[in-house]
Amino acid sequence: MHRRRFLELSTAALISTAAGCRSAEPESAFTKPINKKIVLGFSQVGAEGGWRLANTKSIKEAAPLANVQLRFTDAQGKQENQISHIQSFIDERVDVIAFSPIIEKGWDAVLHRAKAAGIPVVLTDRLIDSPDTSLFTSSIGADFIAEGNLAALYLSQDYADRGTQVNVVEIQGAAGAAPTKQRAEGFLEALNRKPRMRLVDKEPGDWTKASGAKAMRKLLDRRSDIDAVFAQNDDMGLGAAEVLEEEGIKPGTDVRIVTVDATKAGMTALAAGQLNYIVECSPLIGRQLMDVVVDIYLGASVSKRVLSKKIVFDQGMAQEALPDRVY
Repeated sequence: MHRRRFLELSTAALISTAAGCRSAEPESAFTKPINKKIVLGFSQVGAEGGWRLANTKSIKEAAPLANVQLRFTDAQGKQENQISHIQSFIDERVDVIAFSPIIEKGWDAVLHRAKAAGIPVVLTDRLIDSPDTSLFTSSIGADFIAEGNLAALYLSQDYADRGTQVNVVEIQGAAGAAPTKQRAEGFLEALNRKPRMRLVDKEPGDWTKASGAKAMRKLLDRRSDIDAVFAQNDDMGLGAAEVLEEEGIKPGTDVRIVTVDATKAGMTALAAGQLNYIVECSPLIGRQLMDVVVDIYLGASVSKRVLSKKIVFDQGMAQEALPDRVY
């Protein structure tokens, strides 16, 4: 069976109904009649890496196509900034508020205020942890648990014939963020189903290449028997690969690495054999967001959760995809 076909079949077998991310924006005609500009207040996490920058660009480019007036703010990775942005959007009486939550908890008060003001809220990329699901109208993003599942599945298939324990370490994203928690949960759940695969250590990071490098150094200081690394995004995986090379350990060969995102930088490293697999999580959700915003404004029914499709790339697939990669 062709390698690419095997990857696609394995993905389908794991999550037959799951949706996740794709490399290009979903088609969107924006044909609904809008007589005035819809005002959307959007608070972004920050600009911590290539994925987030592409996400911001996607949203900014999609807004005018849907006749949406975008009020864009950057929280610079601080929840207090994001809450302040949402408060300002409420005071301005925007039509819809959207934001990518920096962490899961601590949103109830400000979102209750938005609800009382009659302003619908859309979550993007990440979710919140609240018992009151009426505080947001819809959420757009990936299935983070499934991403972790897939990372473990593809990593473990490379060790199917190994008779001894495989020591895996994990470099996690920012503490308290939904993708950090859920990717870790999904990865461990799937890894524990595989004989001899063991998660032996983990280290927190902050989604950046520098933090991935720092985490990898700490892990190497604690353990000399690392067989594989799961980095929760490409940037941290690239930092880990850099440190391994500095220590005379060949990334992708001596220590196998699986990451999530499929940014151009990550795909370049995968194509070169420095990474082994990438679970794609596309940042290009701008058109999906604008579709949801328009539907909300027109009073149409919207899905509580909007997911996109998933692809897992290996080296050959990355080499094929790179010429057309847009982020």
